[in-house]
Amino acid sequence: MATDPLSLHNSSNARKLVSEGAPEGVLLAPAWKRCAAYILDVLVINFLAGIMSKGRLLMVAWNFGTLTSPLFWAVLLSWTVILSLHWLYFKYTGLWMGRSLGQRWFHIALVHHDATPLGSSHWGRRSFAKLRYAIPVIGQFWWGLRDLLRIRNHQQHRSSIDEKHNTAAAIDWSLPPATRALLR
Repeated sequence: MATDPLSLHNSSNARKLVSEGAPEGVLLAPAWKRCAAYILDVLVINFLAGIMSKGRLLMVAWNFGTLTSPLFWAVLLSWTVILSLHWLYFKYTGLWMGRSLGQRWFHIALVHHDATPLGSSHWGRRSFAKLRYAIPVIGQFWWGLRDLLRIRNHQQHRSSIDEKHNTAAAIDWSLPPATRALLR
């Protein structure tokens, strides 16, 4: 008696993806994995920013008291640098590995609906869209929490960025071998 391969995993996610025309056996990444991967990515970005500036960049950026002083430009400049680092990190890890370091750690791959990898033209636009999560307070508690709930409750487990760019976050080992071969 053959067992249904979808019954071995979170079958509701797998069946939904299969019913949307993706190859059989491709599993969607759960919301907690996507959130944890993003947090890990932010830690890496902040670590690099701290190393490069000996901690000064982050201290100035989070000192909102200086917004009312003549040094308000320092806070704005710091956030410009931090947002630029976010964009560069997500764009170039995507181009290099087909995903970020956090996504690699949690075995997540961003793919098209037919489980093919994203092309190089997707990573810059996707990275720019992810900048909304890096905006202090509003980014995490408005867009971040809203997208986390959307991924968790949405039938297709897609964030607003996934919707806009027609992508899906899948578990990398469930992808077809041709797609897995292009991931690092």
